[in-house]
Amino acid sequence: MNPTIVFLIIVAATMIAFDIFIIAKEGKRESISAHVIRGSKKYPLVVLLFGILLGHLFWNMSTEDISYNTKCEAVK
Repeated sequence: MNPTIVFLIIVAATMIAFDIFIIAKEGKRESISAHVIRGSKKYPLVVLLFGILLGHLFWNMSTEDISYNTKCEAVK
């Protein structure tokens, strides 16, 4: 499996496990979501930056940019 996919799965699984652990131990006020919501009210610029990052990650790319075709063709 691609190392990038493995890394993303590990990060997501770790965050989910941590969030479940912290909610069980400390309550919902200490969850990742609660911190993100409080932080977004205090620092709205961070929300904008995350929006830009997500737009970058999910913006439509041409098929040639995302395919695994490794042929190198000369530019005409």
